[in-house]
Amino acid sequence: MIIIRPYKEGDEEGIRALFNVCFGKELLPAEWRWKYQQSCLGSSSFIAEADGEIVAHYGGFRLNFCTKGTVLNAYQGCDVMTHPQYRARIFAKKGIIVKTAEAFYEANPMEFIYGFPSERHGRLKALQLGFEKHHYINIMKKEASSFRFRKNLFLRMEEGWDRIRAGEIDAIWAKTRVSYPLSIEKTSGYIFWRYRDRPGRNYDVIALRGFLRRDLKAYMMVRTEGNVFRVLDFFVLPSLDFRKFLSVLENLAIRKGSRYITFWVNPGEKCFVGLKSNGYKDDRDIPYIVKVFEHSRISPQFFLSNYCYRHGDYDDA
Repeated sequence: MIIIRPYKEGDEEGIRALFNVCFGKELLPAEWRWKYQQSCLGSSSFIAEADGEIVAHYGGFRLNFCTKGTVLNAYQGCDVMTHPQYRARIFAKKGIIVKTAEAFYEANPMEFIYGFPSERHGRLKALQLGFEKHHYINIMKKEASSFRFRKNLFLRMEEGWDRIRAGEIDAIWAKTRVSYPLSIEKTSGYIFWRYRDRPGRNYDVIALRGFLRRDLKAYMMVRTEGNVFRVLDFFVLPSLDFRKFLSVLENLAIRKGSRYITFWVNPGEKCFVGLKSNGYKDDRDIPYIVKVFEHSRISPQFFLSNYCYRHGDYDDA
């Protein structure tokens, strides 16, 4: 007999064991707590159980999205998996993961759910769970041979989470959120949870301040992976010349000995033009998908065309 139900305390060991079987790597206890017990707006986890063993799982954490002054309720799906021995099993005339997903959707009203699957899993979600056909992330990349070292006379750079305050993060978001056609609502609660408090990852925060008043002009979360300097997320006040932001960034990459700088940026964003004009080339990266529900105030195509994704939105960043 197969039972589908919400997570209850004590299930995490079985879910982590299933994760290891399905993905060939460990989901650490701290990562589980961060994702399902400490997320800024709440998370949900549903399992399918057969003879006391967890054989399928569908999870996600809730996020607010903003578009043109409207706030949308959404989930980012994660840890969607079925034990290999149960992938062909049928429960109530549907696949086990389909029934588990339906229970998740019913318990968590939302306007849409999205994620970053592999191409294979993207096709399966479209076929089994009603997701739209996957689109691809646009990545911006610049090689070190094109970096420009410029002496910075306008901005003071400060590194470390102790150098930036929640109120400053919220203030810069309030001034920049209208510039995004569609974005996760990135207030300080989200930023601290996603980047500062993420176990198993080291994300650095760089604050750029005015030289005299030391007011926050821009900030970014970055991570160095080998010879790649990844800009995971960034926020720049409209009053700051974008070229000055990029000059500080490239000076920093030179200092760290990086060979490349990369961004995830939607081609519809204003900053895309600024990056292209400063030597950044665009290419295709991993897939992203969405499932939009009937009562949603946006269409699937609106999401896929306008979502201002960042590398830090991806759980494996």
